[in-house]
Amino acid sequence: MNKNILAIGLLILVSVIGLAMYGCSQTTSGTGGDSGITTTNYTLSGKLGSVTASGLRAKTATTVTHIAAIGADNNKTLVTPEADGAFSLGINSGQPYVLGFFNKTGSAITLLGYLRAADYDWDSLPLIDPAGSSTDLGTVEIDSVSVEATPSINITSLIGAMNMNTATATLYGEIDDSLTALTNLDLDGNGEFDFNENRNYLFQTYIGMSQPGSPSTGEIDSMLDGYNDTYKPVPSFFQIYFSAIGGGDTRTVGTSATLTTPSPIGGSTTQTATTGALGSDGFTLFFPSVSTPEIAPAGTYMVEMGSTTYTIKNFKSSDVVALGSNNNIVYPVFHLITNEAGKVTTVQYVWKKLVSGTITAATSAEVLAAINYDVAAAFLSMNPFISFFSDANTLHQTSDGTKFWYLTPTPTDLDVSALNISRADIHHIQAGYELTSKVICKFDLY
Repeated sequence: MNKNILAIGLLILVSVIGLAMYGCSQTTSGTGGDSGITTTNYTLSGKLGSVTASGLRAKTATTVTHIAAIGADNNKTLVTPEADGAFSLGINSGQPYVLGFFNKTGSAITLLGYLRAADYDWDSLPLIDPAGSSTDLGTVEIDSVSVEATPSINITSLIGAMNMNTATATLYGEIDDSLTALTNLDLDGNGEFDFNENRNYLFQTYIGMSQPGSPSTGEIDSMLDGYNDTYKPVPSFFQIYFSAIGGGDTRTVGTSATLTTPSPIGGSTTQTATTGALGSDGFTLFFPSVSTPEIAPAGTYMVEMGSTTYTIKNFKSSDVVALGSNNNIVYPVFHLITNEAGKVTTVQYVWKKLVSGTITAATSAEVLAAINYDVAAAFLSMNPFISFFSDANTLHQTSDGTKFWYLTPTPTDLDVSALNISRADIHHIQAGYELTSKVICKFDLY
């Protein structure tokens, strides 16, 4: 099977990072097209409790000096707590957030803990469609050994504030594990928050949802007859994807890099790759795809490039996208409408969910809990899409350059008539999205 990665660069495209200051205690870093976030619509507040430490951690600084809310779109809001431990962060809802509690002493930035709600295995807050405009987390107790921060807010109140029921809260908790990687805010270890140096990084896994050597044939013909609603995606391989966003860290295309993993993937603890371009403002690294183990191992990863070592701690993977998994996978199926000349004019789609191998209908709430979507996104960085290929590597496009069409949680018909293509013109169809955990999933349909 062709493991085409052409669309992946577009999945994470963002523009130049900006900074805006809010008084003396809050800094916000943005990855959108503005010079930073100027308005917010949601407030997270609370009060620091105790910080528990033992062993080597007991010998290091354990005072929380900074608190950061990191959005799935890679926007970051940084605050310093009040003298009594109280804190408040102004953010924009509509996406998940990771909340990290840091100590910055001299040239060292240490993550003491990130917010977890263990009842539903949340490693982040699903501020996707919250019920109100604020949440008081209560007292936050931090264990710097497990690197976990636990809020005192009642879990029923918390999932209510997130506007979820127990089913969607459980689904979200089974998916969001990999968001913990966003808590790494000083990847080069120079003692400065990366975004203060116009640097933002993403460390992600990319999942191929079709069996190698056994592409999903017959799916396009099924789409012409109706919906390809017997299709079942199968996670079959993964690769590590590392990117730098913003002009603060650029590399010549073709620069060699080495990835060191916490345990073997594809039979080795090291992989090599060379950089690709991310516009003019960063770089991309696609490390080789592997089919063992079933998920990317948890732990610390390092990317070495020249004299710089980037360290990514606290990485975790979700069993939902484990290789061969068939449970809690949310995905689209399609129907292609043609005109009298046989040209594809419209794409219709519905969302499905695999439950222990059985195909079920996915609700819009489940789609929102599982898949990143931003109605205002200027790029495809947050939105699921469909695209059409004329051969193994070439995208069909309209005269105005359109190559991708957005999918929404509540399906709407997509007008693709400007492509002016028939069945014979379609080599394969590619759909893709980011999970709410920032894991990239790609579906190749033939």
